[in-house]
Amino acid sequence: MNDAARRYVVVTGATGGVGYATALRLARKGYDVIGQYGTRDDTALELQTEIANVGMAATVVQADLTEPAGQTHLVAAVESALSDSPKSRLAGLVNSAAKLVGPSFDDATIDQFDSYFALNARAPFFLTQRLSKFMGPGSSIVNVSSVATRFSSSGDIVYAMSKAALEALTFHAAEALAARGIRINTVMPGFTDNGHPAFKDAAVRAYMSSFSALGGVADPADVADAIAFLMSDSASRTTGTLFDVSGGSALGRRPAGGSLEDFLG
Repeated sequence: MNDAARRYVVVTGATGGVGYATALRLARKGYDVIGQYGTRDDTALELQTEIANVGMAATVVQADLTEPAGQTHLVAAVESALSDSPKSRLAGLVNSAAKLVGPSFDDATIDQFDSYFALNARAPFFLTQRLSKFMGPGSSIVNVSSVATRFSSSGDIVYAMSKAALEALTFHAAEALAARGIRINTVMPGFTDNGHPAFKDAAVRAYMSSFSALGGVADPADVADAIAFLMSDSASRTTGTLFDVSGGSALGRRPAGGSLEDFLG
């Protein structure tokens, strides 16, 4: 691919289940990937290798997005990549990095609350604000939310609140970004097998599956496909909206008995 055709996409949380699958899926679609990660150096190197094997380039950037300095480090890496290829462009951003389920209504502390919102809501806001300045018409931003915003679970209240804030970012930023020809949307997964040992436990998996009208739990590739669609020209008339890929987990079904906290301890 020559510099004139080079398209970059930033994927945060690129060593997580959904982030990894998304980075690889977008590379197969012809994007060079700038993948942010937290601590998983080995997984980041594996991702680089896999993307190279499909003929694209991956830059992996270790950055703590809960800190302004970490965000600045990632933005600087994007600027550097674009300056190395003057005719290239930043075509997209996927805000996938997140702290996952918890803490509960009764046990949440101020420090926990702040840490969830720092990564799940504040970082996507400021990365969207800052990185969109490098984007032109036709670019796309995708935020990864959760079906946890659609049913009550006091054990995950802080996580769910932070993801609801992320959905609000999509809705309220859409008009400002549309003026520059940039789209922004949210994808909403349900339970997705991210490699956590709990997914290998039959009882836990059955409980998770009971939320979905279609049954089962998602594979990260299922979510990556939805993100790739929202990034593509096929979604050129879609912005400010939410794409539900939860398998019907937001339809109001209530699983029988127990809670995820009971299974995970």
